[in-house]
Amino acid sequence: MAVTVQPTWARLSLRRAAWLQGFVVAVLLLAWYRSDEPVRSDPLAAAATAQPSALPAAEQQPTPEQLSAPDVQQATVGATIEVIVGRNDTLDRIFRRLELDLADLANLRSLPNLSAKLDRLYPGDLLKFVHDGGTLLGLERRLSDSETLKVTRAESGFAADVLENPLDIRVLTAQSTIRSSLFQATSDANLSDAIAVRIADIFAYDIDFVLDIQQGDNFIVTYEQVWRDGQFLRDGDILAVKFINNGREYRALRYTDGDGRADYYAADGASLRKAFLRAPVEFSRVSSRFNLSRRHPVLNRIRAHKGVDYAAPTGTPVRAAGSGRVRFVGNKGGYGKVIELDHSRGIVTVYGHLSRFAKGLRPGAKVNLGSVIGYVGKTGLATGPHLHYEYRVNGTHKDPQKVPLPKAEPIPARQLALFQDQTAGLSRSLDFPIGPLLVAR
Repeated sequence: MAVTVQPTWARLSLRRAAWLQGFVVAVLLLAWYRSDEPVRSDPLAAAATAQPSALPAAEQQPTPEQLSAPDVQQATVGATIEVIVGRNDTLDRIFRRLELDLADLANLRSLPNLSAKLDRLYPGDLLKFVHDGGTLLGLERRLSDSETLKVTRAESGFAADVLENPLDIRVLTAQSTIRSSLFQATSDANLSDAIAVRIADIFAYDIDFVLDIQQGDNFIVTYEQVWRDGQFLRDGDILAVKFINNGREYRALRYTDGDGRADYYAADGASLRKAFLRAPVEFSRVSSRFNLSRRHPVLNRIRAHKGVDYAAPTGTPVRAAGSGRVRFVGNKGGYGKVIELDHSRGIVTVYGHLSRFAKGLRPGAKVNLGSVIGYVGKTGLATGPHLHYEYRVNGTHKDPQKVPLPKAEPIPARQLALFQDQTAGLSRSLDFPIGPLLVAR
């Protein structure tokens, strides 16, 4: 076996080459490792180039520009508080509750004609206050649908303005049919309860909306809606209405005379008002009609019922069926608490079984048609709360639901042409055929 032996100098060269190769590899590895680390600058240099906000507060130093600039503070617009007025609230109480400066309130009240606009508060009113730490900057209150009171603080003190809010009056026509009640029919036509009440008031002299309403009766009504800034506020006046009750048609047209008085008239100018209401209680239930052969529910014997009984909850307001004077107010036998009104021309109306009387009612006092004179109860010979109503002519009892009622004065002849001109369009709005249940809104 042959063995090759290298000379000594050759062996040394190989070792040196291997060491050199390892050194180069190590340097390359170290350079690669250092390149992977983030660059670390001198901390003193970093501090010198840093933005002031990046330094701790104690180490920040103001610049020369900052030292020479004036001290400017950001202006504040104040905090806004909305308050809904509650019962027994006064402006003084509200100021104290909000911890507002009472001296500002005194300054407000010293402004001409402003005190009345601020002190007459009503539950549900909305007030807006702008203040800064209790110092009043502004106040806002809506006075009506079309007016807003705005108070602002100026250098010379408070200044008040009444701003006009333009209203959008829209005229609509709707129609419906009675299935169970007037309220149901107006609801079916997407009308408010307020419209139902107004329809009943308009025809209160001709239609008893307790006794006379029947299934299948129908109506068509042209009315106003009040809008502001694209928002619905409320239903306005009824301009025209036609009601068909038991096949008979009733029409009402709104007319405003030269003195600004508005009322409802038939197409020929006849007034819908009469000297008496057909029913003194709104939307109650008739529990007993005029009947000369009725058996009395308490005495259990035949006793003529010479009036109409309207069943209603205790406390329901009772209205004067006509203008007149109080002939008697007090307690009287089976009538219990009773009121008798004298309407002249021999006509007397009687209101029995009341729970209480209207404040200040006394013999000889004058009452107006439709004014509240008492409240439903069950005093005297009564099995439950109801109003017993009688209509007498020269001492003789008449059926309140059938007796002819005297009419009010029609439109004067000199105004008739103007009335017909103003209401012609309204009358035509009622001439659409009425279907079983149609809505035009």
